[in-house]
Amino acid sequence: MSLNCVVCSSHFAELDSPINCDSCSGAFHTKCTGLSNTEIKCLSLKNRSLKYFCSTCEQGLKELPEIKLLIKKLLVEVEGLKNCPIQRPNNEVCNEFIINEINEQNRRAANLICYNVIESDSNQSDVRITHDRDQVNNILATIADSTHSIPLPIKVIRIGRYQSNKPRPLIITFGSISEAFNIMKNKTKILSRYPTVSLSSNRT
Repeated sequence: MSLNCVVCSSHFAELDSPINCDSCSGAFHTKCTGLSNTEIKCLSLKNRSLKYFCSTCEQGLKELPEIKLLIKKLLVEVEGLKNCPIQRPNNEVCNEFIINEINEQNRRAANLICYNVIESDSNQSDVRITHDRDQVNNILATIADSTHSIPLPIKVIRIGRYQSNKPRPLIITFGSISEAFNIMKNKTKILSRYPTVSLSSNRT
């Protein structure tokens, strides 16, 4: 036989019947297994219930519960990593932060904050919104002349908590930075007509 014993690496004699491991299928001399004669006879039965595991596989079976536990822990860690944001290099994160900050500054640059504009006490939100927009349009109308048209705001919203004795500031959003800039450039006209109103750029 060309088969060699896993333990002693010797060939099997012609009449030798190797014992095979039921896990790795490795072939072993009977004398190399360390089994008793009774155990060897049981393993030679055709319908045997006894199984033979070599020392390596037997050790692996003993460690199997620990391996299963380790696999379970690793699966939990993998799921955790899937739910975590990917950590990118610091310079990439920094660049993205700078770009987002610039975009946010540009967005705010098209906003103006208007203070002390009388606020409607209506319980209906659409009435309050219409009131605020009309108030803003009337204020902006003071800078209109034959050469300058009034830049209409695209959004007018109140900020802060409502107080019956004090109007909340208004954030006025224009379609471009230049429109907001032109309003600020002519705000003296607004203040001459509405002295209690104040206007500033959005620096928040």
